Amino acid sequence: MSDQELLTLAYSARILRDYLSELVQRETLISRLIAEHRAALDSLNNLPSGEGEVECMMPLGGGVSVPASVSGSAKYLVAVGAGVFVKKDKNSAMEFLNRRLQELEAALKEVAAQREKVEEELAKLESQLNYLYQQGGSAGSA
Repeated sequence: MSDQELLTLAYSARILRDYLSELVQRETLISRLIAEHRAALDSLNNLPSGEGEVECMMPLGGGVSVPASVSGSAKYLVAVGAGVFVKKDKNSAMEFLNRRLQELEAALKEVAAQREKVEEELAKLESQLNYLYQQGGSAGSA
């Protein structure tokens, strides 16, 4: 095998490593979003329904919060994408979060499958490169 072919294989391995790194970052991001959605669902679940009221801390940003009261009949602003928010009641907000959670879990499975496939391809390519490098080293020392 020529040096040019070895360089091409090495470059392909580098591209696969970069792609693998991107997939791992996507998995991490999706996992964080899943945890955030589960926490939001848990919080909504713990809020009262009907006429009840609960005291809570509302974050303002920068580590600052203010005491607030949330009534069970409150409407919640739900981000639906592109900076657009829609007012929803508690049940509608929870249904929306559950659907989005299912979409995120499906996306995580898809990215994980892609990552596994790339890992297998990369392992084969690196094995082939190591074999060819050892063959070249043996031929060069003989």
